[in-house]
Amino acid sequence: MTKTSTAAALVLGAVAASVAVAVAQDAAPAGGPTRAPKIAVIDLIRVSNESQLGRSYAARIETLETEIKSEGTKKQAELNKMDAEIKALTEELEKQGSVLSPEAADRKRTEITRKGRERQAFLEDGQAELQRMRERAQAQAEGLNNEFQQKLKPFIDAVTKDRGIDILLNSQVTLTMNREFDISQDVIARADAAQKAGAAAPAPAPAAGAAAPPAAPRPTPTPTPTPRP
Repeated sequence: MTKTSTAAALVLGAVAASVAVAVAQDAAPAGGPTRAPKIAVIDLIRVSNESQLGRSYAARIETLETEIKSEGTKKQAELNKMDAEIKALTEELEKQGSVLSPEAADRKRTEITRKGRERQAFLEDGQAELQRMRERAQAQAEGLNNEFQQKLKPFIDAVTKDRGIDILLNSQVTLTMNREFDISQDVIARADAAQKAGAAAPAPAPAAGAAAPPAAPRPTPTPTPTPRP
């Protein structure tokens, strides 16, 4: 998955649905004059691509994808090694077939058959393991996606409220768009400002006489799957 498609995946879901129609302002008093609704557009893919928040979540999803690709590459290398061994034994049997005793030739054929079965078992086990990794990664990616959407929505709500927007449309459903009505940059700016403020905020000093808080436990590393010997 490319960086663009990874970022796009972050915004397809609850946030995309929620901005089809955004914050509605107070209705006009009964009998009072009506006004045209104020409409704006947001490019959620741009927000995901350009905001620090979106890039951080996209990077975490890409890490999951990289782990699967790396494991697949290792398993393919091991499979290639097995293939080379079987090929070498087969060629050896063909070259030495006329000089080998029947017993020696049978032993060679038995070894080739055994290695072929081991290769097939390794292939099936590897495919099953990679599928389990993909399923776990998909579940983790969905969790990250939901978390990103929850963190992004307050910034969208704040911009629509500040600008008095009645209807907010996702740019993916618009045919044409005047950039004057695009609030994407405002949302990116708010999200980035919040990220910077959070990173720069110093930890509160402990109260006088209070015991220092215990150190946070180190995360337990996830074991990397290894090929079956």
